[in-house]
Amino acid sequence: MELTVELSERARRDIEQIADYLAKNWSERTKIEFLILLTEQMKLISTMLYLYKASQKQFNVRECVMNKHTVLYYRVSEETIEIITIRNTRQKPEEF
Repeated sequence: MELTVELSERARRDIEQIADYLAKNWSERTKIEFLILLTEQMKLISTMLYLYKASQKQFNVRECVMNKHTVLYYRVSEETIEIITIRNTRQKPEEF
């Protein structure tokens, strides 16, 4: 079973902010590597919906640890997977 992955507006902003930060403070290559990793994780989630652990703070939300600095939060519905937000683990977590 494969579901369509959709990005929330917040997730779109998160991706843009992370990519801009990586390009400005690290390198274009680091930015591209992040975007490739994100794409791979979204493909994996689309086929293995419950691969990652359930959030202890939010009902019906799962946490995908992409690397030591980045966590992707998503919600599975009957028809789609919604990427809710992508958080930097060095920042104070916010409610979503």
